Amino acid sequence: MPSWQTKALNMVLHWTIKRVMSGNGTVQETRRFIEGRGRTRLPPGVEVTPVHANAFRGEWIHTPESSDARTLLYLPGGGFMLPASAQVPLMVSRINREAGTRALLVHYRLAPEHPFPAGLEDCLAAYRHLLDLGTDPRSIVIAGDSAGGGLTLSTLLALRDDGDPMPGAAVVISPFTDFSFGGESRFANARRDPLLAPDGIARMNELYLDDTLHDNPLVSPVYGDFRGLPPVLAQVGSTEILLDDTRRVGERAVSQGAQFEVEVWDEVPHVWHVWPFLPETKAAIT
Repeated sequence: MPSWQTKALNMVLHWTIKRVMSGNGTVQETRRFIEGRGRTRLPPGVEVTPVHANAFRGEWIHTPESSDARTLLYLPGGGFMLPASAQVPLMVSRINREAGTRALLVHYRLAPEHPFPAGLEDCLAAYRHLLDLGTDPRSIVIAGDSAGGGLTLSTLLALRDDGDPMPGAAVVISPFTDFSFGGESRFANARRDPLLAPDGIARMNELYLDDTLHDNPLVSPVYGDFRGLPPVLAQVGSTEILLDDTRRVGERAVSQGAQFEVEVWDEVPHVWHVWPFLPETKAAIT
């Protein structure tokens, strides 16, 4: 049973942001909508420092609880086209407080200016940047939401195939894992999902994929080989159109002998972790 706060938020999202994200506006208009909301004021003790690297753009996020012994490499969502929202650094800082991590937030290149594989290349560069700093790969957790959740899985597959040392674990939140648009929830949850609409997601194919095949595992991890990957935790809402993106990739990974745990949360919106006033947010982040 969802909390009353979640029920109220779902109603607001359905009549506001879902309309903006439904595919009626251009990428530039949607970006201006996100950027127009400005940066959120961070609470005392949270430090954000730009990363000076040639191969990618990013920011270090530290809280008083952060330790160099634990590193979170975070890949934000945005449909492969939109920048990280102002809420993401706040969410990452809350994860830092719970886990005692320092976090590297990656601002990977976006479509349509930079279609696949540009964003994936930036995520790989960020992980290898951590290794170049002397970070123990076993102390790294790669995490991401929505498109960033799909990129998290693609990054793991690419690292494994390239022979890089694996991180200790990974977390995906409401991940987008299938550009072939399989899974019944894409349509069955179209009206129930308070935030995402199928027509808005469909635009990502033409803008992000270019000429890449839809069943390429580095594009659609649901077709990947998960043998040899570290443990993965996935969290998704029961009414999301991306519900089956999570369940199907989890079922495939488990069938291949991988450790892949899927948590389905009742009626929460897409990437509910960014809404700090929801009881489900505190529980999920913990």
